[in-house]
Amino acid sequence: MNKHGWAFVVGTVMIVGGLAMFFAFLDVETPVIGLRQAGLVIAVLGLIEIAATGWSMIGARRPQQR
Repeated sequence: MNKHGWAFVVGTVMIVGGLAMFFAFLDVETPVIGLRQAGLVIAVLGLIEIAATGWSMIGARRPQQR
């Protein structure tokens, strides 16, 4: 699998894991941050990872102008 494929896999795992944390740990609070908020942040970072990978793939397909 190429680097773009792995980036999509990592982004998808982050989204799924983050959403699982968001819905599973409704009332769990740690001294620093609640696990629900951490899950939401992880899911958003996964979404950003997928968006950046898609943008990179689009840029890689374009012919370079000289």
